Amino acid sequence: MNYLHEYAQPFFLEGDDEGCLLIHGFTGSPAHMRLLGEVLHKQKYTVSGILLKGHGTCLEDMAKTDWKDWLNDTKEEYDRLCRKCSKVYVIGLSMGGILSLILAENYPVDKMVSIASPMHVYDKLLPFARVMKYFKRFNSWEKSEPMKGEAAEYDITYSGLPVNGAASLYNLMKMAEKHLSKITCSTFIIQSRMDRIVKPESAEIIFNSISSTHKELLWLEHSKHVCTIGPERQTIHDNIITFLKK
Repeated sequence: MNYLHEYAQPFFLEGDDEGCLLIHGFTGSPAHMRLLGEVLHKQKYTVSGILLKGHGTCLEDMAKTDWKDWLNDTKEEYDRLCRKCSKVYVIGLSMGGILSLILAENYPVDKMVSIASPMHVYDKLLPFARVMKYFKRFNSWEKSEPMKGEAAEYDITYSGLPVNGAASLYNLMKMAEKHLSKITCSTFIIQSRMDRIVKPESAEIIFNSISSTHKELLWLEHSKHVCTIGPERQTIHDNIITFLKK
């Protein structure tokens, strides 16, 4: 398999018997979760950074997949970690956060971290992707300045998206939102106010809708959507570790 970059590959870091399942976002790759994974591994956790089908290679590969593939990938790796570890914590970014929510709605997840998970987005065309996919195969992301800084090498993602994939993303969002009240595990929600993809109100919807007795919400002030490699990543790392150790 030809990967976009070596960091786009899935990674598995052997640790003790508490496991962390890390799930990247839509058109992203495990590179966005690698720094967090390395920090968690230093805390002795077993860490699995999965690669969702169709990601990390080329857009043509992604166009052959849909939400069922991504949800199945998540379930399979969760089951694998459950067989290996006494406790499993699920941590997802963006669409990975949506997959984490769905997992927590249907399985006995021990703890869950939702990072920039979309309930509402700024893209007004997303709800129409289910129709647009019949007329257009691919679309490009809006151009933005290349990421700078020491974490820039971890910004491994596609420059565009398959429209049928956007339709699948929207399906997952609606699935997750419909059953948020089924979530009872300890939950940590992270959202940046500067996110220009996910509307910050998404975090409040999740926080107010889940049934968890223990739930926390962390607001970031200086991060873009992929905050796991942004300027507040250390804040994310520290707070997730504190949450998992409670």
